[in-house]
Amino acid sequence: MNPFGRFQPTSFLFAPPDLRTADPTVAAEIYAGQFAFAGRSVATNGASPFAVPAPSASWEEALYGFGWLRHLQAGNSALARDNARTLVSDFLARGSQRPAIARQPKVAARRLIAFLAHSAMLLDDATHGFYQSYLGAVRSEAKLLRTARSLTDDPVVHLDAALALTLLGLCVEGGAGLERRYGRLLSDMLDVQVLSDGGHLSRNPRVLVDLMLDLLPLRSTYAARGAEAPRGVISAIDRIVPHLKMMRHPDGSIALFNGMGASQVDALATIFASHDSRGRAATEAPYTGYQRLEANGAVLIADTGPAPPFALSADAMAGCLSFEFSHGRERIIVNCGAPRGGSGEVPVELKSTAAHNTPSFADTSSCAFISLNGQIRILHGPRAVTLARSTSAQGETLDLCHDGYRKRYGFDIRRQLAVGLDGLSIRGQESCSPAPRSPGTADGLVTRFHLHPSVRAEPVTANEVRLVTARGAVWHFTGTDAEVTLDDSMFFAGIEGPRRTRQIVLRAFDAGTGSRWQMRRAAG
Repeated sequence: MNPFGRFQPTSFLFAPPDLRTADPTVAAEIYAGQFAFAGRSVATNGASPFAVPAPSASWEEALYGFGWLRHLQAGNSALARDNARTLVSDFLARGSQRPAIARQPKVAARRLIAFLAHSAMLLDDATHGFYQSYLGAVRSEAKLLRTARSLTDDPVVHLDAALALTLLGLCVEGGAGLERRYGRLLSDMLDVQVLSDGGHLSRNPRVLVDLMLDLLPLRSTYAARGAEAPRGVISAIDRIVPHLKMMRHPDGSIALFNGMGASQVDALATIFASHDSRGRAATEAPYTGYQRLEANGAVLIADTGPAPPFALSADAMAGCLSFEFSHGRERIIVNCGAPRGGSGEVPVELKSTAAHNTPSFADTSSCAFISLNGQIRILHGPRAVTLARSTSAQGETLDLCHDGYRKRYGFDIRRQLAVGLDGLSIRGQESCSPAPRSPGTADGLVTRFHLHPSVRAEPVTANEVRLVTARGAVWHFTGTDAEVTLDDSMFFAGIEGPRRTRQIVLRAFDAGTGSRWQMRRAAG
């Protein structure tokens, strides 16, 4: 039996809040025909944005996802509202002329959520004809989203579709059946995808940030209806917030692992303010595979998990055993991160082991990738990742190992990371076990340390590099049993876009013996 045959929404009852950052100046840009999404900007020169060539798939996804309606609402003017209605009317009138990307479930889910969140703005003083067309639009989106499972194998998209349909059921007259059906389904999906430690099956922190920005308005809408949100929704929120705190650097940014890009610190502040989780961040996420070492202002966050399931690996990266380090509010060692383009457009070079602060061998990655339907997924990668955590008078230490190179080269990567008790030093050791048959320097064990763009680096001796942070703190990096050089790098997770930076490259003289290194803050 088709439940959508009975779903006939007659009016809008509620408009859930949109917690994503809105900028009223963007409303003026849109009115002027300037549409900037996913790091690309298009001037329409009087034409419809739906008629101009899209500069990238991510730009087109953002256009048809309608999240930009929040900027028009923030404009808080009759002109902005009229502009919003004109653009929505243009979209609705195109019907079957819309491109395939507009019919993708992940885009339709974002569009439906945006249409609900900004319905009050769009329908205030609207004509009867527009009101009815808008009702028809949300019903059409619901029909499309019920087919999400047959159109994609991505569990995150299935989750988004269930969330959008649950929200629709709450926000319109005649949606009770829809809410009951998809609210239960959403609850079950959250129980599976959000692990016991609060991480997501994809191991991508960005998925959690986006999910919270949808779950919190959903919870608010249930409260507005005088109803209790499904158990799975409340439980997921309670698990996710402490996990995000664990993954957060002292400057408010989330560590750059497995698809995480630039952090919207104000959105994160909204998420944390919504949840009573006082106290220090957790120190480990054993099910998701992350660890946090913390001492006297020093924070080291490490990736200690295997590759995620194939269907959830579109954003995953070959960064097993990589780490990021910050001291106070200054980030010092960072992974390259994901650009603003988002899923499906991250080049394989950024997914490579070399783009992360972790050992690689023979200029190859610990994961093998495959391109499928426009996405670069992990075909196979580290499965056996071992971890031992210990505390001594010198500080906390992680002893780590992964098997990502075992099938090709016959050895595992071993790594030790430690943070001094005073927070003024970190040290590490890298090696292959058993020793490779051809342990040469040129194509052997190489460990990279990508620096935040605010850090200035200069060589001091053949095995020492001096680092100076933006606030003037001086750190000395020294390597042992290895060649230490400086090379160029790129940081892709800046709000303003990619930035040039530097990386320290540590090449072990012998991959079996391995290399050792230390980074210590200078006095003063």
